[in-house]
Parts: sequence; structure tokens; C-alpha cells
Amino acid sequence: MSPEVVTLSDAILFSLVTLALILGCALLLDSNRSKDRAVFGTILILMLANYVYFRLTTTLPAFDWSAYAIWPRIYLAFEAVVILYTLLSIVFFFRRTDHTGAADTSEAMISRMGKPPAVDVFICTYNEDVTILERTILAAKAIDYGNFTIWILDDGRREWLRDYCGELGVRYLTRDDNKGAKGGNINNAIRWSKQITNAPFILILDADFAPQRPILKRIIGQFVDPEIGLIQTPQFYYNADPVQHNLLASKAWVDDQRIFFDVMQPSKDGWGAAFCVGTSCVVRRDALELIGGMPEETVTEDIHLTYRLMQKGLRTRWLNERLSVGLSAESLSGYITQRCRWCLGTIQVALLRDGPFFGRGYTLMQRLHYFHGLLFWFCRPFMLLLMAAPILFYFLGLPAILMEPEAFFLYALPMVGAMWTFHAWVSGWRSLPLFTEVSQMVSAIPITIAICHAIAHPFGRPFKVTAKGEDRTRVDILYPIATTFALIIILTFTGMLNGPLLSNYSGLDSFSVAWGMVVMVYAFVSMLVCIELPREPLDAIKFPVGRKTAMTCNGQALPCTVDSLSLTQAEISLQQPRIGMNAGVGDLLLFSPFPGFDVAGRIDRVDQNRSSFTVSVVAVKERRESEDIHAHPAIVRRKMIQRLYSEMPEAMPGRAYPLAALRALFSRMFQKPSAYSGQTRMAANTVSVRRSRWRPSPGGILASGSRALPAPGQGLLPPAAE
Repeated sequence: MSPEVVTLSDAILFSLVTLALILGCALLLDSNRSKDRAVFGTILILMLANYVYFRLTTTLPAFDWSAYAIWPRIYLAFEAVVILYTLLSIVFFFRRTDHTGAADTSEAMISRMGKPPAVDVFICTYNEDVTILERTILAAKAIDYGNFTIWILDDGRREWLRDYCGELGVRYLTRDDNKGAKGGNINNAIRWSKQITNAPFILILDADFAPQRPILKRIIGQFVDPEIGLIQTPQFYYNADPVQHNLLASKAWVDDQRIFFDVMQPSKDGWGAAFCVGTSCVVRRDALELIGGMPEETVTEDIHLTYRLMQKGLRTRWLNERLSVGLSAESLSGYITQRCRWCLGTIQVALLRDGPFFGRGYTLMQRLHYFHGLLFWFCRPFMLLLMAAPILFYFLGLPAILMEPEAFFLYALPMVGAMWTFHAWVSGWRSLPLFTEVSQMVSAIPITIAICHAIAHPFGRPFKVTAKGEDRTRVDILYPIATTFALIIILTFTGMLNGPLLSNYSGLDSFSVAWGMVVMVYAFVSMLVCIELPREPLDAIKFPVGRKTAMTCNGQALPCTVDSLSLTQAEISLQQPRIGMNAGVGDLLLFSPFPGFDVAGRIDRVDQNRSSFTVSVVAVKERRESEDIHAHPAIVRRKMIQRLYSEMPEAMPGRAYPLAALRALFSRMFQKPSAYSGQTRMAANTVSVRRSRWRPSPGGILASGSRALPAPGQGLLPPAAE
């Protein structure tokens, strides 16, 4: 079909029919089947090829050395990077691995062993506060494995942390300098641990990633395959990333890393090219010794480690299971710093003599996968051109694409709609238009700058740690980026008024108006992200539990559901709301949020029907350890952290919910940011957040107020409650 012989109404009809067929593919095909992914992917590839042919043959002016002819070709060159990245992604999605069966076998094997292989657990830290570290250390101590040693690798040389490790009974290591950053820190631990434990396997954890109890049982047995040098698990988060949080979409949309961890990495693993992501992975000690230790030449020692192992014929296996939970970047500045470091490191590894482009020992597919990862970062400059294009047309008369509305509906819209649909479908409906693009748009300017710096001076820049545990109780604005998006909106709207909207415009002008409106929407939502809303303190975060159990109060026991739980509070509702409970504010209520873990809490709030309760935690009993009841606040806190963070319920959504996300966005648009400050301060006042120093907690078990609790031999709840 050619736009010269098609009316606008016919083009719109064609576009609608095409999009309906694409949606039909998404509804009828199963993204878990490789054949279905190949069928849907091939359809999209053909549509992309058709669009590219149209762009090359129809949408460019005759070449000369004028800005009118050169600017569209510059735009097309950057658009080609995005299209190439998309094409490679589609092909890579054809394959996908699932090692759940191997993990089941590993767990059964390790459980049968009297003494499983030794594991050294390395927890890397630099400047994290005790409120961050305690979650990881206490969860690590709860790992269900019979033979492991915990090492705290402190590159901050903090005396209080040495004392804290001594109280918890974990090993502490530091060094005189920070040479090699995280890679150097791990190498120092490799040398010291070899003299003491010499464990054949090493679990690497970042300071803010709490391992789940079965992590080692699910992994270690898989190393019976001698070709595996490292097993990597995905990163899951228990808090919203800045984009989710600032758009109030933490319950309506996944974090921006979910698609990479849950979809892209299993596909890369299917092609033998999955890579280490720096935390929540287990590596063989002999494999590290084979390559001379952890790489230190780049700021992304993780992906560099994988490619060093590849050269020795060892591969990284991706185990797509939720075996750790961590803290996402809490501020937009930390979020951007983190992504700029990843971008820089990817370029650094590519430029190394032993890297995947210039080194020996790599297959063509491994090199192609690294090229694909590099393209991901080089797609960011295109987003800047996408936003700048209407402005250049309005003020300078320079069109980026010579496209009439009929051609847009024939070629561009079906292709864009098909890409959105395929991406959402293949990702298990984790992708969400607008929100997905905005998460990349807010970092497009810093990443583009980082790319320019990396090309000019790729090495010698310091390793920047992502800030975690910051005070986020007030509204904060990232002015440089917010101002940029505001200027884009102003210039686009002004140019639209002075140009096409107030004159007799052609088809090209109407296309530019539509483009400008889309740009303003994206820029406005991105600007909202830059206005950072306050966050509640870590101790106040409530995790959805949904555990059916029983609660006891004043001698009355009724079935209930523990709806949510934080370190200090719980929300509980009766399973039979019509049956009220004889309980009031101040009474002691007993319940069991986890199997074998009993909690006593004082009632803070009761609803009118006496069917739901808010309680403050005052005492706990860990039945798998002893029959002792712990009522001292410091001990209660540790027990709560250990159980909650080592068996973390899923706090973030596993897929996108478009209507909920849009409702949240509209709420964010019309609600003043300052309205959230008061709520956050109230939450901060309800918990005691310890800051940069740790004080020894009293030894022994204190049972203040224990007269209201059952005797230790009786348990906090009757056995039937379990």
C-alpha cells in the first residue's frame, strides 16, 4: 500500500485492523512456549523491516550539505540503533531457560548430606548504615544450610561495625585502602578466607541484599556440572524504585529491572550468555583462582567476571528464582548514578584487550550478546532527539521525518503498537507504555553525558556507590533534570502555537503537532518523577503477608489473617468479620505471622466492627531455636528482622496493572507533593531508626512485662493456630 493512493480514513482503518490482529496474537499465543515467541517475534521483525524500508526510501529529503538534509539522517542513524537493539532482543527472546528442576534436585541433594560443601558468604560494604547492614547480616545467619561462614568485607574501616560483627558472631575483614573498589575488596577476602576456611564456594552479597533461607540449598548442588563457574539469581526489591514511588505506582507497576531479570537474562541464558550482576550469586573458588581473582580494571566487576570465566570455558547459569531481596535506589540521584556506573562499566569492558570485542576465547554469539547490551545504553541519546525533534521543526523548519498522516497510520503506528504489545506479552505483562519509557527518559540526559565521557576518557573514573538508607522524609526536587523537562514542554507548546496551530498547516504539520503532544506528555510525567516524594523509614515499611492463622486475646481465640507486617507493627483482620472479638486498645494480642514464629502485640487500633486490628510488636518467640520469649526491644527487633527478611513476602507487584497505574498517575498530577510529607513524618515518629552508630544491646533475655505472656513451655499460640 502506498500513502499516495490511500485516503486518511483508509489508512486509519488499516492501522486499526493491524493492531487488532496483533492484539489477537497476544491473546491467543502463549509467551511461555518458544514456538509461539518465534511466531509472534517473526511477525514483528517483518513489520520492522517494512518500516525500515519505508523510512529509507520515502521519508528522507534529497541529500545535500544543508541542515535540512543532514538532520533527518542523523535522526535516522540513532533510530537505527534502537531498531537494531529491538531486532536482536526479539531473536534472543526465542530461547529461554528454566533451571527450577535443577534447583529442586540440588535442594534434595544438599538436604540428604550430613555436612554439605563449605560456603563463604561475603557481604560487601563501604558506607552503609547499621539499619541497612543488620537486615543482610541477620538474614544471612538464618540461611538454611549446614556449613557456611559469614564474612563482612568493610571497605569503610569502621570500628563500630567490627564490634557489631563480634556481637553477632560473624567474621570481620577490612584493609588499608580501597584499591580496586568492590573487586579489590572481594580479592582481599578471597586471600584471607583461603587461609582460614578455604570454602570451595563463595556467596557474594551486597550490603543491602538479604538472602532467603533456601538460597544455598537451591544453588550449591547445581555445581555438579563442571562447566558452571557461577550461578546468578535475580535481584528483587522490597521498596519501590524512584519512578514507581514518585508516580505513586508502586502497587501498579513493576520496577524497571524486572524485565531484565525475569525475561532478558533467562533468554540470554538460553543462548549461553547470561552474566553476573554483582550480588546474590555463588561462584566457585577454583574458578576465581583460574582467572586470577575478581576483576578490578572496571567499575562493573560483575559482567567483567562473567566474560573472564567465558574465556576459560566456564559459563554463568541464571537461576530465575527469588532467593534474595534488596533495597532499590531510594532517590532519583542514586538511581541515575547507579545506571551511569553500569553504562560506564559496560563500555569499559568492551574496550579491554581481553574483553568480548578484542579478546580471544569468545564465541560469535557471546560477542553479539555483549554488543546487544552495549546498544541498550546507546539507545538513550535517541530519546533526547525524540524530544528535540518537534522543537527543531517548529522553530527552524527542520523535520526529522518527512511523513504524511496517511503514511503514519500505514507504517509507523502499527509498528509501534506491535512493539508495545509484543514487549508486554513476552515479558508476562510487566511492560507498560508510558511508564516504561519514562523510566528510561529520566536518565537519558545523564547517561548520554556518561557515554560521551566514557568514549573520551573510559578509564580512571572513581567507583561511585549508590546511596542507600538516606533521610527521605521531605519533598526533594532534582532541579537540573526537572528544569530540562519543563523547558521541553514550554518550547514545544510555544513552537506549536507559533507554528502549525496558528497557521494553515499541511499534513506534515499535523504530524508534528501529534508528535509534539506526545513529547509534552512524556516530558510532563518525567518531570513529575523528578519531584521526589517523601518515603517512610525502612522500619515502617509494611509487607503484605496474607497468612491465615489464629489470634488469641483475653482467653478468646479466633481465626484471622495477618494482612501486613513491619518490624514494629502488624495489621490483622478476622476471617469471619461478623464475629467480633472482645478486645480493646491496650490489650495484648497473640498471633503467628510465620510458621514456628509467635508474636505478642499491644492493640493500637480497633475498627468499629472489631474485625480488624493494628498492633505494635512487643515480644516474640522463635520456636525453631528455643522456647524463650524475648521481650527486650533490641532482641525483639533482631528476631523480627531475621525472620521477616530471610522469608520476605513479595512486596512489589509481579506484573503491570494499567488502570491502577493511570489512576495513580492522575492522583499524582492533582495532589500537592507536600501532602505526603506529613504522612511520612508520622510514620517516622512511630519507629526508632538507629543511625550511623551502633550501641551494644544488653546481653541475655529481658522479660519486662512478661506477666501478660504465657509461660515459655506453652508457646504464644495454641498448636492449632499453625
